[in-house]
Amino acid sequence: MTKKEAISIISKCAGLYASNLCDRQLAFVYRDAKNNSGFIEAVFRANNFMHFTGIELKSRTKANEFYRNAIDKRLKETDILFKSDHTTELKLQILHNIMNIAYSARMIGDYTGSHLELYTEKITGTTTACLGLIRSNGGYIPNTILKEDIRNITSKPPGKIFAIFRKHIAESQYNEITFQSKKATITMKCIPAELNPKISSSVFEYELP
Repeated sequence: MTKKEAISIISKCAGLYASNLCDRQLAFVYRDAKNNSGFIEAVFRANNFMHFTGIELKSRTKANEFYRNAIDKRLKETDILFKSDHTTELKLQILHNIMNIAYSARMIGDYTGSHLELYTEKITGTTTACLGLIRSNGGYIPNTILKEDIRNITSKPPGKIFAIFRKHIAESQYNEITFQSKKATITMKCIPAELNPKISSSVFEYELP
């Protein structure tokens, strides 16, 4: 992968991040192996985007500035470096998938992978692309992405996601459902009790894209 190709991917994905994730909160609702329901909430900020790319910067550009430059298509080849362990290329290959995580995540679990240099706690995603989450302020924030089969890097078996809710961080309740399993009818009764008050009743009339 060339730097020109990398910048093209980053710029396109920055636009998707702005549309789908930035300044939003997701609730991943799942059932575990014992059919118990649970959920994890994750907040996405502008400064998280750079960590997804695996890019290292030559200058002292901060994460927020990197994101703005990507949005405005002002990144230059001279600004960026690929990591020597080739993780930059691997992350960029799946970056587009992760920008659609609000629609595509199907499983979630505790991270048990063998990447000794990687610290993350929860993993959500699919058999081809995964998002790592760490605990922060009572919820979770994203801290990495992995080109991995989630079944190989989480406690077995991972929980199966049956609904994903989304809201803007300034809103008090979730007012959108971005994913609903075809095998489940989503009602207030099937949502974990702790999450229930955070979901607007109007969300159950929301029409999926």
